[in-house]
Amino acid sequence: MSHLIRLAEEIAASGVRRVFGIPGSGPSLTLLDALERNGVAFQLTHFEGTAPLMAAAGAKLSGKAGVVVAIKGPGLANLIPGMAACLLDSWPIVSISEATPPQTPPHVAHKRMDHARLVGAVSKFSCYWGDGSPRFSELAAAAEAEKPGPVHLNIAGVPVQEGALADCRPEEIGVPGLSADVRAQLLRAARPVVIAGTMAVRRGMTPRLNELACPVFTTAAAKGAVDEYLPHAAGVYTGAGGPLAPEVSIIPHADLLVGIGLRPEEVLIVRSFSCPVFLCDVVHSHSSGWGPMIGHCGADAASLGELFEVLAEKKWGENEVVSAQNLLCDHFEPQRFLPAGVMLRVANAFQGKIRVVLDTGNFCTVAEHVWRVAEPSFYLAAGQGRYMGVGIPLGLGATLHDPTVPTVVFVGDGGIGMYIAELKLAVVHNLPLLVILLSDGYLGTILGASNERGLSRLPSLIPMASWQKVVEGMGVQAERVMNHGQLEAVLSGWKRNAPLFIEAPFDPQEYQSMTATLR
Repeated sequence: MSHLIRLAEEIAASGVRRVFGIPGSGPSLTLLDALERNGVAFQLTHFEGTAPLMAAAGAKLSGKAGVVVAIKGPGLANLIPGMAACLLDSWPIVSISEATPPQTPPHVAHKRMDHARLVGAVSKFSCYWGDGSPRFSELAAAAEAEKPGPVHLNIAGVPVQEGALADCRPEEIGVPGLSADVRAQLLRAARPVVIAGTMAVRRGMTPRLNELACPVFTTAAAKGAVDEYLPHAAGVYTGAGGPLAPEVSIIPHADLLVGIGLRPEEVLIVRSFSCPVFLCDVVHSHSSGWGPMIGHCGADAASLGELFEVLAEKKWGENEVVSAQNLLCDHFEPQRFLPAGVMLRVANAFQGKIRVVLDTGNFCTVAEHVWRVAEPSFYLAAGQGRYMGVGIPLGLGATLHDPTVPTVVFVGDGGIGMYIAELKLAVVHNLPLLVILLSDGYLGTILGASNERGLSRLPSLIPMASWQKVVEGMGVQAERVMNHGQLEAVLSGWKRNAPLFIEAPFDPQEYQSMTATLR
């Protein structure tokens, strides 16, 4: 199977250090053997759907596509949830699965499924590996191209004649340069507010955003695009902010809103503003709804240089940002034993030198406002897809990719059980992974909807919500804390050379109230 040896050599040459998944006994096993001979490690997961998420964590941190491997049919079907999360959150991966060759007779039906239709909704492109097929470097580049996402590769026992790679080039973005009229309007603005999206992260704009002196918001998916410890870092913009969200108190003071690297899927609601709007590095077809528009531009060096040159002269908003942050602090009352207080104490215990991974739930809304991130590599979450359950796989993948930085995963009752078996990998590899279950015994966001509409609470009830004994059975130190003192004692005793699980139960009614004025 020389074609598989060639694939392994190309994967190794691209710089991939580890692949994830569950192999079959056919060509995938041959591929993994060849990868091992080329210095690429394989991480066996307990569920195929975990593999894309673990690979995605490394992809998010490195900017290079991750790689996963599965058997054909049911194995590929199990990859789909992880691939869907990668598509929704623009994480580049190349998924590889065994496949039945196209010309195989119909009566050969074992595990046979239509792979093209199966992955069609969750991938940018799929093909077979063989004569005329794209090189692995081309597949990885297609996955990484704007906007990033999964690409799928079928491997069979024999090479398959395949056509060229589909066009996965970046979409045409904006128009080059600033017109004289737009530049004049930008220069006249005295109080601009910037909202930075994920494309700003992928294009490396953080240093330029850090140098500004006007309020800079980020979307939840782009936390860290601006150093949130800086005085002009305004927090997270969702478009659905409640009365205490900084976007509600700061943006009304603006006379210009500048979006940089935004995509509509990054915000919960695309709002029209009373002040003029200028968008940079946004696909033109996505610019509707943000009005009133004064213009848009592409991401070429000249356009960005002109825009940041103008923005660098705008100095305002520090008092407004401080006031908004003080309102949040007063609302969260960090002394109360609720998620905000827990998060602040974890951040203080590590002096900010810890990577945070968020699953999805009410606590995620709190974390987006409370937890400060100095750079994008210190934050992972399904900020675009809000995909529940991804926290533990992302945390494992991030810590495997970079074990020099401890990682904390905040997860709720709804998301913890989906991939709980994978925590055994943290024991196997002695990972500095801290998992904190923030528990109210319900699917918190669903309970809120039930309460608001007077519907049954039973569909959101989590029976036997505690996972402490289960996690202990995996060999992970597991602690249950009932107050901040107990939490601080456990954190201070963690040696960071093995995983730690902390379970923090809260009063359901108080848990519900913490997000009431945020969204």
